[in-house]
Amino acid sequence: MSGDDTGERNRGDPKNEDTGERATGAFLEDVDPTAVTDGEALSLTPEQHQRLKDGLHGTRFDDVRRADRRYLVVGSGSGERGKHRRGVCSRLNDRRDAVGFRLEEFGFDADDLDLWAPAFEVLAAQATWIVGVIEDFDGGHVWELGYLYRQQTTVRDALWLLKRVYDNPVEERARYDNGMAASHLAALEAAVADRVLKWATVDELDRVTERIP
Repeated sequence: MSGDDTGERNRGDPKNEDTGERATGAFLEDVDPTAVTDGEALSLTPEQHQRLKDGLHGTRFDDVRRADRRYLVVGSGSGERGKHRRGVCSRLNDRRDAVGFRLEEFGFDADDLDLWAPAFEVLAAQATWIVGVIEDFDGGHVWELGYLYRQQTTVRDALWLLKRVYDNPVEERARYDNGMAASHLAALEAAVADRVLKWATVDELDRVTERIP
């Protein structure tokens, strides 16, 4: 990773000098999406504010700020789906002068629900690209879709969606059986257009990951 501090550059400049793309701004598995506080209505206690500060100003955050290309990888965190997401993050992290990172790496857990929204917002703002690995609508990561939907005018130039498709149409309907999440994803797909990459197997997931700059 590069030794120069690109954090201020990414926040201040509409274009990233290395990629020419807009530099804009996890893991909530087994958490009810409705239990996560919306950042707009957030009011942190002094203790929560300190916890947020501690989580976002450690060694891992320094790694993110030093990298020229920063990939915030969101999606499911458990089981096979979590393994796929970690694989995407690892492949991006292995690139020269790049870092792939996930919200859970910063130490927040199910006891820190009030901190998820502000932490996600800070990390999204640091990211060169936000990469969503989407396989279904089962789990707390659906909240992330809602956040990205609400912030789509800000993040759409930085967003890539790696969407899993299924050969069996019955299984596909069952996997994506959530009306609100489906409408959010459809809006995001329309907003990012050709940055929606579809995959059905792990090999295909690896190949579409390589298409992300």
